[in-house]
Amino acid sequence: MKYELIDSKMTAILPFTLFVFPALLEELFFRGVLIPRNVVDSGRKKTFKAIGLSTLAFVLWHPANALLLNGSAIPLFLDSWFLVIVAALGITCGYSYAVSRSIWVPVIIHWATVTVWVIFLGGRNLVLGQ
Repeated sequence: MKYELIDSKMTAILPFTLFVFPALLEELFFRGVLIPRNVVDSGRKKTFKAIGLSTLAFVLWHPANALLLNGSAIPLFLDSWFLVIVAALGITCGYSYAVSRSIWVPVIIHWATVTVWVIFLGGRNLVLGQ
């Protein structure tokens, strides 16, 4: 597989687009709604449970998204290794939200991860089937 900067008219606006969706909107729901802001005050067990449930929902969202909304992403979003990476991102974002109590920390982590993947590592082509 060849990794290179994407050559598209959209390259200039992709970082902004990726900031809104998936980063901001997904983090607002999967972390901001599903994990109580002060979950750490409830103890380690409740924190791990909240992060785990949020991550599970986040992982399940990707195949559902592909099957219901973005058919070109089916091969990628149903790939088990991709879902392992999604789970790792979900755990990282969940933990960062629980510890920082700020939605902006997981938004930036999510945005940076997806932006690098899409612009530099061929992610756009994988999602769009190009």
